Amino acid sequence: MSPSFTQRILWWFPAFIVAAFVLYWPTLSFTPFSDDHSALWNSGVRDIPWRTGFFRPLSDLSFRIGYQFGGTAVETHRSFNVLLHGVNAILLFVLCRQWSFARGAFFGATLFLVYPFHQESIVWLVGRESALGASAVLLGLIIAGSGLPSFLRLLLMSMILLLGSLCYESALLLLPLALLVTWSGLMPHWPRARKIALVLGSMTVIHFMLRSTGMALGDGGYLHDLFPKDPSAFLQRIPKTLARLFMPPEPDTSAQLIHGAVLLFALVMLVVLMRRAKEVIAVHSRIVLWTLLILLSCSIAVIAGVSTVTSESDRYLYLPSAFLCGMVGLLLSRMQRPVLRWGAFMILGIVSLWQTSINHANWRAASATTESCIASLPMIPEDGQLWVNELPSDHHGAFIFRNGFPEALDLHGKAGKRIIVVPSGVTLQEVLGNGLLFRGTHRTWGRSDQWYRWNGSGYTAEIPQ
Repeated sequence: MSPSFTQRILWWFPAFIVAAFVLYWPTLSFTPFSDDHSALWNSGVRDIPWRTGFFRPLSDLSFRIGYQFGGTAVETHRSFNVLLHGVNAILLFVLCRQWSFARGAFFGATLFLVYPFHQESIVWLVGRESALGASAVLLGLIIAGSGLPSFLRLLLMSMILLLGSLCYESALLLLPLALLVTWSGLMPHWPRARKIALVLGSMTVIHFMLRSTGMALGDGGYLHDLFPKDPSAFLQRIPKTLARLFMPPEPDTSAQLIHGAVLLFALVMLVVLMRRAKEVIAVHSRIVLWTLLILLSCSIAVIAGVSTVTSESDRYLYLPSAFLCGMVGLLLSRMQRPVLRWGAFMILGIVSLWQTSINHANWRAASATTESCIASLPMIPEDGQLWVNELPSDHHGAFIFRNGFPEALDLHGKAGKRIIVVPSGVTLQEVLGNGLLFRGTHRTWGRSDQWYRWNGSGYTAEIPQ
């Protein structure tokens, strides 16, 4: 990279970081959500290497490091997420510049910064895992096209893939994505496909060897549980995933179908217009490449499934959204008239900020409910257990207490070990007769135990008959 290019990148770096904090400043004081409490309590306070059921040790280590700097203060840990999002925006900016459309780099990276449908990766503390995985992929692609010696590029890419995969499994997509770029022939001086396959493939094997060891230590088969039992489910998830890249979630199925039809019509018309535009024809092969990158990076979302009803699971869209915004930046850069170019950019930005504010409102409501669930909890009996039923799981996809309620109480100085969270639909009479399996241990009703049900605004006591 030339000195002038490096200087421009260094100037943009703080600009994107500041923009990320301005955009997500209202969320910094939101409470932890769901699994966040477990990560803060176990990885932070208790210094447990990783959470049970996962093998993402470097992500869990980040909570331990954050604890050393700011304890359990949520502002410290969420600031890391926002900082990481800003870094990913600059990585996308560098990648777009490297792939020969300098004017569109600003558009693509800025739209990625304000893209509204991946907030789970930023506001949800544990959601940083998907952002870390995206960092590994973007950085790996940048290094592949850098001016470093070929052997050094492959070495760095392999290290990044391995470290990224220990944060989040989507980092393994660096291998097929890099091969796709190499086979396209559009990026000169890239390492050969055979070398990429050999070196990054070896690191992929090492990752699964480490994971097989980690299964005895903490990996509870999370990845295996994601795969649907019915293979036809993949076909159903593909259009849902692609639609969610462009549209907000919609609980009304009829409205969802109408929005989808309008979107499909608009995309078809756009493709028709693009086929006739000389500016677009000139970069047709690059548009195809970006489209394939989007589709391939959507594989995680297709495997795991993305909700079209709420914003839940939109963390799976984090990496695909980076390539989507990169392609939009490319298209905007081909518009010769500044008025059209900047007008389209402003419209996309305003719509994104509007949707972002809606999602922020959902997380704000979830935060308020989280605080209420903790603050209004009745006194835990000193010689018994407190059974809590009907805890809210989310607010329009913004997590509340799907997990982590005992750890949330521990963080607030209460005896979380004497809390038993009863799944929705399980009654007190069922527990009295059969007990309950909670976190691998069969629990039975004790003489001093108490039962409370969350009613939406507080707790209601139930007395055994």
